Amino acid sequence: MQLEGLETEFLGRHIVYKQEIDSTQLEAWRQVEKKQIQNGTIILAEIQTEGKGTHGRKWYTDEKNNIAFSFFLQMNCEIRKLEGITIEIAETLVEILERLYHISLSIKFPNDLVFQGKKIGGILTETKVKGERVESIVVGIRNEY
Repeated sequence: MQLEGLETEFLGRHIVYKQEIDSTQLEAWRQVEKKQIQNGTIILAEIQTEGKGTHGRKWYTDEKNNIAFSFFLQMNCEIRKLEGITIEIAETLVEILERLYHISLSIKFPNDLVFQGKKIGGILTETKVKGERVESIVVGIRNEY
């Protein structure tokens, strides 16, 4: 699937949609291992049965009240350049939701999105590192309602 009218160089130019999947994050890494993923691919699912959260926690979604997606970026940079990326993604999401939808969120450091004192989403950032360089990154973004 491809979206028309995107102004991005590569993020979102290729989308893999699944009605149901174990985990968008795991699927991205499976495609990385098989060398079957394009830079900027977004993997999106209605239902996620074994989603990954931080500290090995599971993150489940259903088709009615949740968003679950992961995106893959091919990298070639020093590890230190990605320090703080999860919080930067969270800050960007907060800014976008405020600007477009007038929804005020806060961030529970480092990766939770909070609305009126309740966690409503999170971000999971995983990297593949070789030596001191990051080769690739998969970022999962999920909401819970």
